Amino acid sequence: MTTEKPSPGADDSKNVNNVLSSSVAGASYLILLQLASRMLTFALHQIVVRYSSAETLGIASVKLELLLSTILFLSREGFRCALLRGGNSQTTQEIKSDKPVSKDAVLVSSAEGQVQKITNLAYVPMIIGLVTTLTACVYYLSSIDDETALKYPFYRTSIVLFGLSAYCELIIEPLYIMALSNLYFKLRVSVEGICVLVRCVLTFGLTVLGSNGSATNRYGVLAFAVAQFAYSLVMVFGYAGFFINKVRSGQINGKTILPRKLVAVNEDGSTRTFWFDRELLDLSVTLTKQSLLKHVLTEGDKMLVSALSSDKDQGVYALVVNYGSLIVRILFGPLEETARTLFSKLLSDIGDQPLTKSQNRVLETSARILVTIFKFHILLGLIFICFATNYTATLIDLLVGSAWSQNTNAPLVLSFYCAYVPVMGINGISEAFVQAVATEQQLARLSKFMIVFSLIFVSSGVLFMHFMHLGAIGLILANIVNLGSRIIYSWIFIRKYFLDKRGQDVSLLSQMITIRNWFPSKVVLLAFASGWAVTRLSEEIIGWTTFREKVMHIAVGGVAALFALASM
Repeated sequence: MTTEKPSPGADDSKNVNNVLSSSVAGASYLILLQLASRMLTFALHQIVVRYSSAETLGIASVKLELLLSTILFLSREGFRCALLRGGNSQTTQEIKSDKPVSKDAVLVSSAEGQVQKITNLAYVPMIIGLVTTLTACVYYLSSIDDETALKYPFYRTSIVLFGLSAYCELIIEPLYIMALSNLYFKLRVSVEGICVLVRCVLTFGLTVLGSNGSATNRYGVLAFAVAQFAYSLVMVFGYAGFFINKVRSGQINGKTILPRKLVAVNEDGSTRTFWFDRELLDLSVTLTKQSLLKHVLTEGDKMLVSALSSDKDQGVYALVVNYGSLIVRILFGPLEETARTLFSKLLSDIGDQPLTKSQNRVLETSARILVTIFKFHILLGLIFICFATNYTATLIDLLVGSAWSQNTNAPLVLSFYCAYVPVMGINGISEAFVQAVATEQQLARLSKFMIVFSLIFVSSGVLFMHFMHLGAIGLILANIVNLGSRIIYSWIFIRKYFLDKRGQDVSLLSQMITIRNWFPSKVVLLAFASGWAVTRLSEEIIGWTTFREKVMHIAVGGVAALFALASM
């Protein structure tokens, strides 16, 4: 009696289902992590602001956070994207050699070698980070004169602690890459959850301890710096402890965690030894160059608002970003990261060659998932645009009082930010897809276009903020123009990727990959438009200044929102 072997197509379908289920679970874990951490941070901000000066908060949340993100982004972002893609490469056919291979080396063509080439390259961010950390910290320290150091206690010490914190995170980068490649999402959720809790408790405790019951604080930014350093130390011990336990239990070979020489066997049987896979290294360098431009685009708003706006506009923008970016950090970040991992794994073996039936099914599944995510962002955007825009004044009045809701244009700026939310979501997903599947040449081309997008952003910012004097609103409009340009580029790439003929019928894909499929039905759009009109009238007629008016206005919005959601 013979046992029927599963077909390759069945194996492929099983692998796809495993990746999908793991990615969905991972996205859920990451969203919960972001939700908990951001809620804690949000609550912390509301309390800490009562014990710190605006200048101290500005240094900690803008300048020092910019130092941290610059070191981490430039040192590891490009390598992370490349190594996640490299982790999906198929094991090539192993070529035997008559010459013995050293015990300290591993054949790159073997399954172990495919893992080892990822591990070796994962140590490079640690080396780059040493240079980046020293350069950034020296620059920051040199910009502080004695008067500034006297005005803000422990400023220089805080810079050093933030730099050390960044480098601690780079030390465990090889472990992070291994965890992500093996879909250890629970590890990240548990470790980072503890890190966030430690940081929040320390920041609050040290700030209150040094406040003396007033807005002045003898510790200044040191409270934020010590808390951030503790955050990174907990992360180091968390990841290291997890993998030490895995090695001791025999679940992971300890050698695969450390760098080892790679051996490639030529067709004539001769061998060559090296540390880094050339193709993967080139891809990492390309993505790192791109990450430099992307970082400038990401942090460019802080540069523009400080150069082209008044102090009052800067304060309004800081308040709006603190509230408006919650949904971006809680939901969009995990979705973007999960989508990048998902598509890189699903489409790792989709090339220009004619596709098999199983590969074609994977392509169609990926297209369906991508369009569904776009539709989700449109629906979420409709909620923000049609409802949230008419409740920004109510929200700000409840959270920080009438000084901000009635004496500044913060409600109007936050309303524009609500319209900016879906643009950020769609851009994040579209660029995540491009990074997951693009070739090195295509990524290099995107890097060049990033320069164009940077010029578009700066030009738009100067137009809206300097010539049209729109302040913080102008900065949001410049961001919308910038991300809109990037979405157009990514969408053209996506359509070409799916509809490029590889020997299969693309009629089904051509029906799926359309902008029309992003949007819900006309009935749903009409319901949301009606909801905006009703809540707008409610804001004007009922108002929001008193508690009774707030309750009535919110009740009207709740009924209108239920009506709109029921139409879906």
